[in-house]
Amino acid sequence: MAKKRASGPNKSAAIREYLADKPDAGPTEVVKELKKKGIDVAPALVSNVKAALRGKKGGKKRKKSKGKPGPKPRSGADTVSISSLIEARDFADKVGGVDKAQDLLRALGKLE
Repeated sequence: MAKKRASGPNKSAAIREYLADKPDAGPTEVVKELKKKGIDVAPALVSNVKAALRGKKGGKKRKKSKGKPGPKPRSGADTVSISSLIEARDFADKVGGVDKAQDLLRALGKLE
């Protein structure tokens, strides 16, 4: 079982009390002022307490970035009709083979 620490000042409560008076105070300022009162706290603890207080109040809410939209779903994404394959084969035969057809299609894609 975890040991209980010796009773002493509640550091988080002291930080909350100080921040109630000066909500815009930075962590280093809070550490210095509490040190004067004999309470030794780390700036990281001050930051964590401030973040928790902001969370309770609602704080600053970030907007979700929309970013780039995802790829558009294709109708019948993985399905290819037989007639399309036959047309593609005829096209490849007409232009001189599959490799040549692929080159032409890449060039066409760059035009669009």
